[in-house]
Amino acid sequence: MRNGKRLVKILIAVLSAVIVALFVTSFNGACRHGMCDNLIRLEGGWSVSFSDVRLPPLKHVSEFRVPSNITPGDTIIYERDMGGTSIPLPTTLRFHAYHVAVAVYVDSTCYYSYGFDRFEKGELVGSGIHLVNMPEHLDRHIIRVVTVVTEKAAAKSLTSIELLHSGAMTDYFANNSGSIAIGIFLLFFGLIAFITGGFAVVFDRAFYRLILIAVFSFLMGLWTLNYGKCIQIFSMNYAMDTTLEYVSLYLCAIPFGLLIINMRRGKIPSWKLNLVKAFVAFGVLFFVVTTILHVTNVAHYPTFLLVYHTYIFIAFAIMTIFRVLYDRGAGLQEKILASGTVVFVVFAIADVFRYNIQNLFGLAKPFLDATWLPIGALLFILLLMVGYLVYLYEELRDKTEKELLRQIAYRDALTGIYNRAKCERIFEVLNRDDGDYAIVSIDVNGLKFVNDHFGHSMGDKLLCCFADVFQKAFKGIGTTIRMGGDEFVAIIRAEHLSDLASALKTMVHLEKEAELPIKLNVAYGYSVRRRGDAVTAMDVYRMADANMYAMKLASKQQRMA
Repeated sequence: MRNGKRLVKILIAVLSAVIVALFVTSFNGACRHGMCDNLIRLEGGWSVSFSDVRLPPLKHVSEFRVPSNITPGDTIIYERDMGGTSIPLPTTLRFHAYHVAVAVYVDSTCYYSYGFDRFEKGELVGSGIHLVNMPEHLDRHIIRVVTVVTEKAAAKSLTSIELLHSGAMTDYFANNSGSIAIGIFLLFFGLIAFITGGFAVVFDRAFYRLILIAVFSFLMGLWTLNYGKCIQIFSMNYAMDTTLEYVSLYLCAIPFGLLIINMRRGKIPSWKLNLVKAFVAFGVLFFVVTTILHVTNVAHYPTFLLVYHTYIFIAFAIMTIFRVLYDRGAGLQEKILASGTVVFVVFAIADVFRYNIQNLFGLAKPFLDATWLPIGALLFILLLMVGYLVYLYEELRDKTEKELLRQIAYRDALTGIYNRAKCERIFEVLNRDDGDYAIVSIDVNGLKFVNDHFGHSMGDKLLCCFADVFQKAFKGIGTTIRMGGDEFVAIIRAEHLSDLASALKTMVHLEKEAELPIKLNVAYGYSVRRRGDAVTAMDVYRMADANMYAMKLASKQQRMA
């Protein structure tokens, strides 16, 4: 066990180092290979106006902060004179807009409009990376980006307004290849694991845990692709993409809570388990209520993000304080779960810190643009899988031990065939069934004589020798049992009743071939139960036993005569 813990720690460290290295190099690699050569960042020279207030030109567009008193319907206009800017042809304007309806003007001509019809209907507008084809000789014109706030709780300034002359999204996807790869991996891993677990859980409930991991992985993959707008490889429907982003985020807490319940049931006090159940119930209620409000356009998903973050923080804090995830008596899989949760939370805190640093200081470097949470999500899923493999190993070990104990409980220690306990279980089955069967009662003659004259070891050998003969004679025909001492029983089901006489003849024949100090000889008797007979298995056994004693008595009288 100690070596197993050490191996897990090494595995976690290696995975963390490799993934972080790949993630950091992925978004730097694009620029190093010249994929950003076609990009012109329009950071400076923008003036911003809102509520009849016009700010002086900004050195960086990200310097502007949306006022806290902004309300849906308020307009913010970003304006820049492109004179003196060297611009190749053709050009595409690119910017990331958050929950605003957008219109892009070149001088007084509108070249692009999005979201105004949805906003008028009260529907979610969404957020995403907008691409606008610009006219020729843009350096002679003025660009105005008009935005109308649609969600107060999610209103943010535009970020990274850029011009590109080819491959409008190529560099973005290249710089975010780490998030894309992680998101797609989590998504497909979740699908494959869910399908596998769905089929396997029919045969073994242990795979229910795999289903929960699969659902969590799928949701985190979906959130990763939508949050980083990498989903725009496949979809440019901003409203749907944003809806999927929040749905996947809000649902994540449910499979995670169910996973904790599944892993910690029976290992922590019931009140702690009920606490987790309460958090899961709140998560379900939160999702149902916010979905109803979202669908009816009363309030959209982004409005409740702060509530969700508060809920997650409180849940995690309480579970930490009361040691729900981990305690001193926790097993290896619980320790892995606790480690994975800590890793995920650390990355989440780091991502919040990164996000706020970027917003507070207006930094727009690639390292700060890329979210780090997908790394934490990937590490968490990998640790969950390591924990699940540990769980499967422990389950397999326990089942093997139980099966071994069960076999020992139903096996005769001396001969290795079934014992009286197994016979009683079979009798219970026979009593529930109305089928035909036969019971053979057998008594080994001369056991006391062998014990007295040759010792108990030879008596044991005599019993083992007959057990071997017994099994060979009734192999494939009936169940062989040692009831105790020199008493044996065979149970033959309906389909083999016609083979009973042949099996008894084979047994007698094999007795003569046995190599023992004395001749192996047994007395036997059998009784057949037919469908409709009002008798129990024990009644049939007693009749077979009576027939066996009749044969024993007849044999004794024959020897005396």
